[in-house]
Amino acid sequence: MVIVYRSNTGFTKEYAEMLGKAEKMKVCPLAEAQGKVGPGETVFFMGPLMAGHIAGIDQAVRQFAVKGVCGVGMSPASPQVLETLAKANYTNGAPIFYLQGGWAPKKVGWLKRRMVGMATKSMRESLRNKGSRRTPEEDRQLDFLLHGGSFVAFENLKAIQEWMEELTM
Repeated sequence: MVIVYRSNTGFTKEYAEMLGKAEKMKVCPLAEAQGKVGPGETVFFMGPLMAGHIAGIDQAVRQFAVKGVCGVGMSPASPQVLETLAKANYTNGAPIFYLQGGWAPKKVGWLKRRMVGMATKSMRESLRNKGSRRTPEEDRQLDFLLHGGSFVAFENLKAIQEWMEELTM
């Protein structure tokens, strides 16, 4: 299996390379995969979220035998996020995973910064209004929404690694 990915700000690439190294798998950006991934090879696709859609998934499903899919976004992992991803993305029956990546406002254009700002406005306002009643976790979340940050961690790959292990049995 080959890990094929699309990344905008680097969080998906970081996860793809981490997973590839741990599982001893070839890793290839989607833009270069057509010439490097053979027609019979299976693919695990990873892409960033853009308004609930995994960027590049449509192209990957058309071009490759996608056996698993992973979206990487800003939100903490939850059953609701996975449910939303499953409804918003066609995976041709492949299982879908989610990883919290990060937010890098300096690496995106003004339009994307504005869209994220609009999408997270109520959450930022709610956290600000709590003032001194915010928990340390809520303080970290507010700082993350305002300034960016990364939640990329090797431990987050556990469910994907377990799934991959089951495939090889």
